[in-house]
Amino acid sequence: MPRRHTRTKSPVCAALLLAACAVLPAAAWAARPVPVFQVDVAGQTAPDLQQAMRDALVRATGRRESASDPVFGTLIAAAPQYVQSYDRGPQGEPQVIFNAVEVDAAIAALNRSVWDPDRPFTLVVLYPAPDQADQATDQAGLEQAAEQRGLPISVVPLPVTDASGNLLSREALLEMAHHYGAEQLLVGRPPAAVAAAPSTAVPSAATPGAAASAGVAASASATASTSAATPAGAASPAASPPPPPAADAWQWTLYTDFTGQTWSGPLTAGVEGTVDLLAPPEGPASANAPAQTEIRIEGVSSLADYASIELMLGAVPGVSAANVRQVSGDSVVFDVTVRGGAAAIGRELSGSSSFTRVGPATQGSAVSGAPLVFRYRSS
Repeated sequence: MPRRHTRTKSPVCAALLLAACAVLPAAAWAARPVPVFQVDVAGQTAPDLQQAMRDALVRATGRRESASDPVFGTLIAAAPQYVQSYDRGPQGEPQVIFNAVEVDAAIAALNRSVWDPDRPFTLVVLYPAPDQADQATDQAGLEQAAEQRGLPISVVPLPVTDASGNLLSREALLEMAHHYGAEQLLVGRPPAAVAAAPSTAVPSAATPGAAASAGVAASASATASTSAATPAGAASPAASPPPPPAADAWQWTLYTDFTGQTWSGPLTAGVEGTVDLLAPPEGPASANAPAQTEIRIEGVSSLADYASIELMLGAVPGVSAANVRQVSGDSVVFDVTVRGGAAAIGRELSGSSSFTRVGPATQGSAVSGAPLVFRYRSS
C-alpha cells in the first residue's frame, strides 16, 4: 500500500514528513550473521552427525529444548543425509556443514520456527573485571555458551561506572555499545560483587513475557526481575530492587533500545537468558509467522519523541521491518512487520511504561481491521 502523508499544522510535521520517507531498520545497529549449520563434530559416524544436528537445531531455532524435541526425531536420525561438507574451525577443530536450505525446509515442514541467522551483536562486560587468573576461564565459558546458542558476542573490558564507582546511565551504556557496533550490552556482576553491594533494578523500556527464561531456569534456577520502563536516553523512574540472588549466582542485566532486564544465575545464564528473550518462543511456526501490523502512536510532540519511538520499535524482538506510513497532528502510523503479528507486538508495547494502550480495546488489528493504537509517554 502506498504511503500517505496527511497535512497538519503541527510544528514538527515538516520534519516528521521528511523522516517518514525513510524505512526504519529491523534494529538500529547492524546484526551479525551466524553460521548456524556449521557446527563442531566428534567424527563422521551416524551418532556423531546426529549429535551435531541436535546442536545445529538449538542454534537454528534459538531454543535449547530443540535438541530433545520429539518433533525433530526423524530429522536428527537422518542427519547424514543433510551433510554438505566437512571443514575445520578456527582452532583446527573438525566441523560439519549441513545444507542450510534443506534443513530449514525440514524444520518448516515440521511446523517449527527458525531464528533469523542475522542476530543482534552483543557486547558483554564483566564488572568488576575478574582477576587475571579467572578472566580467561570466564571469557571462554561465555563464548562457548554463545556459540552453542548462536548469539554473536564480544567480551570486552569496558568501564561501565563513573569516577565514583556508580553504574553509568542507561543512555551512556547504550551509547558505548553502539559506538562499538553492538545492538545491546550485557553486564554481568560476579557473585562476590553482588553479595557485597547488590544493585538496584535496571530501568527498562519493556518487560517481555519470558522474564525468567526456560533455559536459565532449567540450568540455574535463575531469578529474573524487571523494572519500570524508560526509552533509551530518558530519565529513569524509581524502581524496586530485584529479589536477592543466590549466594553463588551472577547478576546479569541486558540493555537494549527497547528493554532492560535483570536476572541471576551462573556464568552462562547471561547468554542463555538473552537468547531466550530474542529467539522465537516455543510453539508452531504458524504462531510465530511474520505479519504486517498497522500501529498508530499518539503523543508524538517532538523529533526527540520520534527518535525514541523509532529506536524502540526497531529493537522490539521479532520486528524485521517498520515503515512510516502516515503523519497526522501528533500521531504517526507505522506499518510494522513482526514475528507473531499484532498480538505479539501489542503484548510487547503494553508491557512498556513508555506506551499506554488506547485501542482496539479487545482485539488486534488483524481481526478488526483497525490499527493498534498506543499513546507515547515521554519522560
